Amino acid sequence: MRLIYKICPEDLWRAAEQAGVFAGAPVDIQDGFIHFSTAEQLPGTADKHFRGQSGLMLLSVDEADLGSALRYEPSRGGALFPHLYGPLPLAAIRKVERLALGPDGRVVLPRLGSEPQVPFDPSADGWTTRPETGLMELLGPVWMKREGEDRLYGFLAEARHLNRGGVVHGGMLMAFADQTLGMAASRANGGRRQVTVQLDTHFLATVRQGEFVVSHCTVERLTRSLVFMRCELKAGARTVATASGIWKLLGA
Repeated sequence: MRLIYKICPEDLWRAAEQAGVFAGAPVDIQDGFIHFSTAEQLPGTADKHFRGQSGLMLLSVDEADLGSALRYEPSRGGALFPHLYGPLPLAAIRKVERLALGPDGRVVLPRLGSEPQVPFDPSADGWTTRPETGLMELLGPVWMKREGEDRLYGFLAEARHLNRGGVVHGGMLMAFADQTLGMAASRANGGRRQVTVQLDTHFLATVRQGEFVVSHCTVERLTRSLVFMRCELKAGARTVATASGIWKLLGA
């Protein structure tokens, strides 16, 4: 996997998340293509165009997902830079991270590479697991972390979760959403027995091996016999899927 990079203001990234596609910065729209940089070119781009600017995000993009719309063309200085003709699909974005400024006003860039240098260890970040049975024993573990009064749930994408296309199978994301929404619904109803009666899932972006997917669950409504739930599945800053469902309380 070869990555190329895009620096953009955070407000543009948030708008792209809402729209489901990144159309580019004003200069990109003016030029008719989205400007990117390679790992070698990025420090120069950051220093030349973004020095002293705060509130910046770095998008790491897999160029293989961009197809023929990506072209390497001479910049104004003559060097070949990657240019994307058309909008950037969020599914091509592998990582999104905030950028800080150093004391001299220069953008502080992370260590760049085609793959993460160190595999993510949930336990080192405060996540814990609980014993599972049945299907989730095969697919898990499901990780859990408290965030104030809420609980977050996560899973680490492994090779066994992938489909033939090399990304996490949609069935895995659906099973994870069903499991975590059910766990959150159980907490909301006091641990009463329940069953899933409806689950709607929308896939927004691909998930790669090594990414950690987190489920953010919300109780939308609780009645005498039903619990209405919703969740967002995120890999880093990317929303990769959303799900909503209804749980029936048994005996109600």
